[in-house]
Amino acid sequence: MVTQTDWKDWRQNTDTTAASTTSTSSSGTVANPKATLDKDAFLKLLLIELQHQDPTEPMDSEKMLTQTSQLAALEMQQNTNSTMQKMVETMDKLSQSFSTAMNSSAISAIGRTATIDDTVKLSGQNTNITMSFYMPVSSNEQGVNLEVYDKDNKLVYNTKLDEGKSVGPGLYSVEWNGRNNDGVYAGDGEYSAKLVYNDKALGQKVTSNYGSYPIDAIRFKDGQTIAKIAGKEVKFDDIKEISDRGFY
Repeated sequence: MVTQTDWKDWRQNTDTTAASTTSTSSSGTVANPKATLDKDAFLKLLLIELQHQDPTEPMDSEKMLTQTSQLAALEMQQNTNSTMQKMVETMDKLSQSFSTAMNSSAISAIGRTATIDDTVKLSGQNTNITMSFYMPVSSNEQGVNLEVYDKDNKLVYNTKLDEGKSVGPGLYSVEWNGRNNDGVYAGDGEYSAKLVYNDKALGQKVTSNYGSYPIDAIRFKDGQTIAKIAGKEVKFDDIKEISDRGFY
């Protein structure tokens, strides 16, 4: 018959043996994975102890309840760890899928029209602003019209440029001194601008908005998606709008 004292001595010897069979890799000894009791082995040993306890010296019920509670807590912790690990693996797969989808979406944007900074800011009467427009086709000999609007979409300035010759296609730079058609300072604030002209080949009206350019290329750098637009590198996240519309 196994007494509680015998059980305690045997368990202590088991723990000592488990500790002695496990060492660091520097000692050259390989750890024995069976030397550590898992929750199933612990439960089996507890049942054996109950079956073979000495009726004259029964187990301490308080200690048994403590051990059972510890076993339940251990099992709950293991289940939680397992669930968290599965969640981490799932999130990692979702992240990879999302990244792949974003990369594919960015690549498919090549050739489409991207809108970035679509306004210019006046902050003083001596402000002189250079604006770049993308002209997809050449204008006819009537030249191009520059139109500038305030935040309320009210026309504050317009002028004809390069009249008598054809310009484009490509980037077209225009300077504006911040004054209206009367030569008066337009006032501090944000303004939008566009070029309006006729297609030399087809005669159709074309409108090129400031800040809208085709995406020439996409590249990936340091975990970021970079778009090449109007000769500059722009973070893909900084693009305000991407559309399929042309400039007509």
